[in-house]
Formats: sequence, structure tokens, C-alpha cells
Amino acid sequence: MQPATQQRIIEALRQGGSLEGEPLRVPAARYTDAAWLARERPLFELPRIVAASSEIPPGGCLPIGTTLLVRDREGALRAFANSCRHRGTRLVDAPCAAKALVCPYHGWTYGLDGALLHVPHEAAFAGVDLARRGLVERPAVAERAGLVWLGGDGAGDLAGDLEAIGLADHVPFRRAHATRRCNWKLVIEAFLDGYHVRFLHRDSVYRFFIDAASLAEPAGHHIRAVTARRALRDSPPDAQVRELGTASYLIFPATIIIEHPDFVSIMQVAPEAPDVTVWDHLMLVPRARAGETEHWDKSWQLIEETVFQREDLWVCEQIQRGLAAGSEELLFGTLEIGVRWFHDAIAAELAKSSA
Repeated sequence: MQPATQQRIIEALRQGGSLEGEPLRVPAARYTDAAWLARERPLFELPRIVAASSEIPPGGCLPIGTTLLVRDREGALRAFANSCRHRGTRLVDAPCAAKALVCPYHGWTYGLDGALLHVPHEAAFAGVDLARRGLVERPAVAERAGLVWLGGDGAGDLAGDLEAIGLADHVPFRRAHATRRCNWKLVIEAFLDGYHVRFLHRDSVYRFFIDAASLAEPAGHHIRAVTARRALRDSPPDAQVRELGTASYLIFPATIIIEHPDFVSIMQVAPEAPDVTVWDHLMLVPRARAGETEHWDKSWQLIEETVFQREDLWVCEQIQRGLAAGSEELLFGTLEIGVRWFHDAIAAELAKSSA
């Protein structure tokens, strides 16, 4: 977050924040109905973050879902469907460095620009225009603020905030993937309020934060927020802004970025079914401190293994089970105002799709 913006929000937190707005009720069917999820699917075609630029060095390849990100030796980044143009085999299954992409099934070989370079026993494909069988390129791959976007640069009103994080000076420490039994929106909602920190995170990170002291503001469809840390109460005039409050962002519709005191988390969710969500968490650490592995291991254990997996994602599954037990709606108060903006953004995008 830009220091001036974060300082402005922190000053508002010093004054007690705000309880403006009114409670929101969301029908339970929004989290359980397959037809509603089908309406939401186009949201995941909006510009979205898929990786950090530092994950893909020159000559590097990174599979993300059905997409393969490839950076050539000159540094140009491209995105392709991760599928051989012969029999559809997945080409790359793990991050790698390569001079060319070779299909493990029949050896069809592609350049890092996606062009088909070699077909074993090429005579067997007489009459096929092999020059047109290069990899299928995904449109509008972009890099902004040390992040890789598919569908174009989607930073919008948060461009300055994201640039200020300095992710170009960070490197990946670890990634986690998980599948959890809950609706995707429940996960996003869990990161849009500071109301739950005292209870859900009582034994993990609550000791660092002030109860229910969080302020958010919309930035287009995105949301920026700061959650007050305990240091805010008695902070000296020269205290660093990042020590006083933890900044977080919703990159609509389904990416959360958190600026922890000394590292950054990028979380993405995607629905597989109304009650099944895929979770991805990338932890980025300052390049100059990348060798402090013992310290980062402890941070990972606290944040990913405890706070996210055992607390946030666990409670999302408990909500889903509660919905299955017969809840008619979910209720959000004004301390959870970001959830209202999130649902307003969903409604606006669905209205565009309907039109």
C-alpha cells in the first residue's frame, strides 16, 4: 500500500474507525446452488493474478491450472494452453527450466515462443499443416507490480498500492495447494473483516492485533484494508507504518494479498463446485533475506498451516456445513462492510453478463 494511503487509514483507526452502513443479508442459496455458481463462472474470466514475476526467470516454465507460463531467454513472457497439439497431453507438470518444451507422450517439441519445432516421424502427418500446430496462446498476459496477470492488467485503482509493495524485490519461498469443502465466496469473506480475529485466531495471531479494529475502502471492484496491530496503541512518532497495521487487498473477484510485517502472501481461490474450492497460497519474501529459511519456515507454519488452514479455511467448512443444516441466510454487520462491497461487485458483473 502507498505509505500515505496506509497512514491515512491508520489515522482513522486511531480515531476509532467507522461503523457506517447497515447489515447485509445474503441468501444461503448463493453458497449452495449449482445454477448460481454457473452464473458466477464468468467472473473468473476477468483479469486475474496467476503468479509472481520472480517465479519465472528467463528460460523458466510455470504451470498454473490449465495454463503454462513461459519466459524466453530474452525475457519475454507468454502464456499457452498447457496441452500438446498432437494428442492433448499436458506438457509441463511442475516448474522447470527448459530450452524447449517436449511432450512426454510422443516427443513433439515446441520452442519457448510456442512454435512447433520437431515432430518425430513427420511423414506420418502428410497433409497436416504442422506449421499451424504451435501451442495455443492465451491472450493478454501482462506483468504489473511484480505480478503476472491473465486477461490483461487488472490492477485498476489499486495500481499504485501494488507497486508500493515492491514485489519485484521479492522471491517465492513456498506454495501451498488445497481443496476445501466450502463455497469460494466464504473464503473471500473470511479475509474481508477484522471482526473475527479475537475469537477464531485467539491462540495464533490475535496477540498481534486489536480486536475488531479494521478499516476498508472500495477501489473500483477491488478493496483495500488495514487491520490495526497492537503497536498502534502506544506507537512512537517514528514507528514504521507497516508495524502499526497490516494492509490487505481483495483483487476482485478471488485474489487476496496480505502485507505481513516482513513477507507477502498471495492467495487465490477457484470454485470446483458450489461446496468445493481450490486454494492456492504463494509466500513471497524479500530477495535480500531469502536465505533466512529457518525464520521463513516458522512464518509459514504460523500463517499457512495454522491461521489459514486450521482456522480460516476450517471455519469456512463449518459455515458450509451449517448451510447444509438448513440456514436460510448469512448475516453481516457493519464491521464486515467489505463483504457488502464484494457482493455489490458480484451483482454488478452479473448484471453485465445478463445484459
